[in-house]
This record gives sequence, C-alpha cells and structure tokens, in this order.
Amino acid sequence: MKCGFIEPDKGLADLEDPNTSLGIPIYGGHRALDHHHHLRDRNRLFDEIVDQLQASSPPHYEDQCSVQYYFDLVRTMRDFAGEYRRVIEVGVYMGGSSGILGGLAERFDFDLDLIDIKVPFLQFSYERIRRAFPEAARRVRLFHGDLPSYVKYVLSHEDSGPCIVHHDGAHNFDQVVRDFSSLSFVREKIHALIAQDTHLRGSIENMNFVDLALYAVFGIDLKAAHIGAVYPKGHPLTGPDGFFGNYFAPDMPEGLVLPLALNSFRYPHPSATIDAFLPPQN
Repeated sequence: MKCGFIEPDKGLADLEDPNTSLGIPIYGGHRALDHHHHLRDRNRLFDEIVDQLQASSPPHYEDQCSVQYYFDLVRTMRDFAGEYRRVIEVGVYMGGSSGILGGLAERFDFDLDLIDIKVPFLQFSYERIRRAFPEAARRVRLFHGDLPSYVKYVLSHEDSGPCIVHHDGAHNFDQVVRDFSSLSFVREKIHALIAQDTHLRGSIENMNFVDLALYAVFGIDLKAAHIGAVYPKGHPLTGPDGFFGNYFAPDMPEGLVLPLALNSFRYPHPSATIDAFLPPQN
C-alpha cells in the first residue's frame, strides 16, 4: 500500500449523506452524542462542541466510543493544554473522536493529523470536522497509511513540537504492538499516548487485546489514568454483539492515558529499527 498525505474530497461538501458516496456502511447506528444529556452543564467546552457537532454533522454515521469517553477526552486534552502542539489520531472510522479533537484544535492551538488505512474513513472524518468547525479544518492533514509509516516518513523528519497520540486504530494485538512500538523511535516527541478500547474483546480470530499490547510495550507497571465508560458484569455490552462477536470486558476502563514522562518503553530492543515495524510491501 502506498502511503502518504491525501487531499480532502471537496466533492463531499454538498452531499447530505457522504457515507453513501464513500461506500461506508452503517452497522449498529450508535450515536454517542445523542446520549449526552446526563453530562450536560458539567463542562462548558464539551457542551459547545456537542452542540456544534449535533447541528452540522451528516445525518448518517455511527460512533464506536461512549459519550463518557468523549467527555473524558475533552477533559484530558484540557488538562494537557499548553503541553502539546500536535495531536495524531490513529484510526478515525467515522470521525467520532476526530470531531471532538477538531472542536478543540483552535481553542488549544494544535494541529491535527488523521491517520487511517482506509481513505473513505479519512474523507468522512475530515468532512465532519469541516462542517462543524470550518476554522479548524486548515489545521487538519489526512495521512493514508499506518502509524509506523507515519513515524518513519513524517514524524521523524518534522519539527512537530510535543505530540499527543490518540490511538483507536487496529485492535489486533500484533498490530497494536507494532503501532505502540513505533513510537519508541520518536519518544522525545511524544508527550502522551491515549489508547481507546482497552476493554475490547472478541473472537479469537481478531485478537482484540489493546490493553495487553500496552503491557507488552510499556511493561506491567503502567502509569496511566482511566477514561471512558466501565461496564459491570451482566451489562448487555459485556456480551458478544451480532456483527463481529465483539464485547467489552466487565469492570475494565474504555481507555487509558499514558504520560510518556512517567512510562518507559520495555519493547522493542534498542537495536531494532523502525523498518522492522512497517507493513510488508507487496
């Protein structure tokens, strides 16, 4: 797969349902921000972002995060404000987190790079940001590829300033280890890593173990804060879904925030090179 930056698709601007043009199916139809009312008036910034997204987003999309996760993401980025210059989002799907981050970009003065291996997801996510926060769109770049390729071809060469990496990409253990390990080659540029779906499990074919990939790379003595939803045993979401057999492990946090100053890379070996973590070339 050829990787690199791509331009936004301007042809999506006037479409009511860009997902149809882009060929993105809607599965469960979960729209996290439709369930924000119990969080109303607890964070003015979150309320403003929700209102703008609700007023301007395309009508057909779905989220793969909880509303609590988005609420905590806003608080986390606010807590780190002034300590980062770029946010790197890995895995954008239909722009749930992208929209939240886009709403923060101008307020906290950072640039936003979106990374995904699927062009339609990048284009849809950009369009959600552009419609809700047109002033922030100029700060957004779209990278078609994976995180190790971005590290080698972009982050290693640019004077980005401190970065925060928000990871909601591949959830397969092997690929997540590749992604997190690649950050070791630019560790001085990473202020914090935010990992989503640390509670996700599924069929053995998918090997969804984001939390265990964190332990593999950073060791079992992680210094991390919990964010997002936690589901108790017996909750409907702790049972396999009807699409891919995914479910959430009970009593585990949806996401973890790792400040890099408090954590160390235990993998890979210092003799390793970034090329070892790049995807195979066809």
